[in-house]
Amino acid sequence: MDDLISANLWSRPTRTAISVFAVAMGVILMLVINGIATGTLDDAAKRTVSVGADFILQPSDAGMVYAFGTPSMPIKIADKIREIKGVGAVAPILSHPNLAEFSVTFGVDLNSYNQLPGALQIVKGTLSLTGNEVIVDELYARTHHVKPGMPVTIDNREFTISGICREGSAVRKFVPLTTYQTMMGTPDKVSMMFIKAAPGADLPSLEAELRKVFTGWHLITANDVQQLLDGTKIPMLKQFTSAVILVSMLISFMVILLAMYTTIFERTREIGILKSLGASRAFVVVMVLRESIIICILGVLLGTGISEVIRKVATTAVPTLKIEMQLSQIAFCCLLGIIAGLLGATYPAYKAAKMDPVKALSYE
Repeated sequence: MDDLISANLWSRPTRTAISVFAVAMGVILMLVINGIATGTLDDAAKRTVSVGADFILQPSDAGMVYAFGTPSMPIKIADKIREIKGVGAVAPILSHPNLAEFSVTFGVDLNSYNQLPGALQIVKGTLSLTGNEVIVDELYARTHHVKPGMPVTIDNREFTISGICREGSAVRKFVPLTTYQTMMGTPDKVSMMFIKAAPGADLPSLEAELRKVFTGWHLITANDVQQLLDGTKIPMLKQFTSAVILVSMLISFMVILLAMYTTIFERTREIGILKSLGASRAFVVVMVLRESIIICILGVLLGTGISEVIRKVATTAVPTLKIEMQLSQIAFCCLLGIIAGLLGATYPAYKAAKMDPVKALSYE
């Protein structure tokens, strides 16, 4: 049987190569697109946890990816939060995304922000944030080849770098809150509040009180990566990833179905000879399925390799882009690719097994 399978694969190299590449494309779609979504979320969550806040308070329609949406939270809420027993520090934040760089800019009040454990740690320049000054992190400085005193453009406005903070801060760029509010046309509005409990405060009690006072608002526990991700409310994220998986599986399914179906008709006389020599239906089915498995395995291996190349090239070209490919994700995507290929080969295998050997031998 192995000789028959290998001979068929080698006798039709173009079709085999196209089938392998099609399966690989499905795996690439799943790994790269899901890797971008997972990597971006995990990176944002880890850097948010590094701020050291215990809670994040946002408008009810907000999610963990706080860069999207129009700022709608009155900044005066910060004073109301400070009045709650057990609150140690509150930092209002105005956030805005830069999709071209896969980054987010924070408008912050430096005094309140640096009351948090994850205060900005300057490695070059000075800790100053007024007027048109901006503080960037080390990765941004390396990527853009900038240093303190140099100008940078943020949202079509020129800023001067006052300092460079350590890599791993919440975002890559920090600008004065009042300046950013004026730029965004949202005076006295912010995107969220970072809240830090006072030393010795009971976190469950404080959380309950915050939820009671701010009923209807979105409160996220921000001191643990998994809890932060669990609190994520990103519209259509699950539907999007499910659609990517479905499309990827359909690609593998359709290509294997067409390739195997065509192969069955081209090998009608061969199948007739096998059945006349005593080959059972099960033998024919297994032969077709094993051929499709080989194609699928080659496809998932090729897809995994290309995905890793794409990851390295993309993250080198855009260092702020995070693509996460864990071993469990790779195994899951490869398994789906093989399953889709097997499903695609099931009907052709059934057709081959049902062939009448007399008619098959007379087939021209």
